Amino acid sequence: MRAHSKENDQAEARSPRGRSAGTAAVEAHAGPHHLPRAAGNAAVGRAITREHHDAHAESGQPVVQTALADHDSGAASVQRTPDDELREARTPEQIVAALRNAGHSDDDAWELMRYMTSQQFPAGEGQADFDILGSIKEASEQLAKVKAVRRRMAEPLLKKKWTIRHYTGADPATPPSFQEIASTYDNAAAGRASEHTNVADWRSLGNIKFTFYLVAVDGQVPARNWLNDTHWYAEWNLEDIQSCWVSSDLLERMNQTMDADGARTAMQGAKAFRGTGAQLKELLAFSVFGAGNEPAAALDNAIGGAFELKVPNGLPVSEWHKK
Repeated sequence: MRAHSKENDQAEARSPRGRSAGTAAVEAHAGPHHLPRAAGNAAVGRAITREHHDAHAESGQPVVQTALADHDSGAASVQRTPDDELREARTPEQIVAALRNAGHSDDDAWELMRYMTSQQFPAGEGQADFDILGSIKEASEQLAKVKAVRRRMAEPLLKKKWTIRHYTGADPATPPSFQEIASTYDNAAAGRASEHTNVADWRSLGNIKFTFYLVAVDGQVPARNWLNDTHWYAEWNLEDIQSCWVSSDLLERMNQTMDADGARTAMQGAKAFRGTGAQLKELLAFSVFGAGNEPAAALDNAIGGAFELKVPNGLPVSEWHKK
């Protein structure tokens, strides 16, 4: 756990509580009418490819070439000029408007994250486009490397109950009124931008169509200062999540001016993994099985910082639990 400081307080504002709809600031506006797209949590199955090219637009600006179709469709790549409107946007509303004007407002969470970061960190002369997904390793590939002896040692931990939780609610007497955890993008698009919205986070990580959660092992979650201000949580079985990714908070690495090569260098060494909830449960268990009675707390050490799990779009809330 990092020492408490002003910088840490600012990082707390980018916590799973702060970057999705489950905050007291938006409770009055969120609700069943705001449903996440069903395809969001299946997005990890889509293959996303990008090719670097040497062609330039007539204006002299480099063309960004992006494959937006499924890898089995055979569809041609779409070419776009640099998105100056997106790069110059300074508010959530401006960012949403820029994405609509660029034709990217309907991109799924993964595609949008890649598009936004490729625009934030443009390729310089002779550089390949920056693809943040290349820095998020596939959990299935990592699991294939785990030795049998390590699997046996992790079996007791795998038998424990692993869930993900979204904490919110400043009033201990009244549970939140909304029944969906909505992404920052969807809230901003509906005019419900949270007071916790961090535009630097949007621009540097492009994670605006994801929602954020803590992982609980047998009901224990890692210590977070902001948990002192919440009184309710919604919970889901980790193995039921079909698409998600985990990492520490990456903003410290990425909130700076860089070109594509600089962004790739900044992401080197970051521990970030994506896959199904079941795959990530295994991978995490193999990393922290020796943590004794506090495996959830050990997740921070295993991931190299304040651990968070991200789900494309959002999740329905079946019940609010009192903390």
